[in-house]
Amino acid sequence: MKKILIVLLILVAAGVGAGLYLWNKPHEKAEDRQAMAVTAGVLSEAFAGNEQKANAAYLNQVLAVSGTVSEVSRNQDGNTVIVLAGSDPLSGVQCTMREDGVKASVGDKMTIKGFCNGYTLVVLLSDCIVP
Repeated sequence: MKKILIVLLILVAAGVGAGLYLWNKPHEKAEDRQAMAVTAGVLSEAFAGNEQKANAAYLNQVLAVSGTVSEVSRNQDGNTVIVLAGSDPLSGVQCTMREDGVKASVGDKMTIKGFCNGYTLVVLLSDCIVP
């Protein structure tokens, strides 16, 4: 009985240790990874044409997306959101910026680096920075 209790305590301690390690693990940042360069038009066309194939190529990857700013706004959390125009007027790449203070105006040409989170009516990038 004592041996079972000791083994159980060791397993619980190992589980708690692993959980604490994962909880406190540093958050991965876009600037720490190599980015795949792509234009907003090509990216939005890829998702609109074949979402499953585009997910396989781009989902959860760090992308450096170049394009023309079509909209600048703030989301419900107060973060700056920049939309780069896609190949047609209803598509594009929505980039949620990590920090405030990004200077962008409609019509500006920019490259934005961030994590690809998938597609709704636009391609979604999060944790974005201007490299």
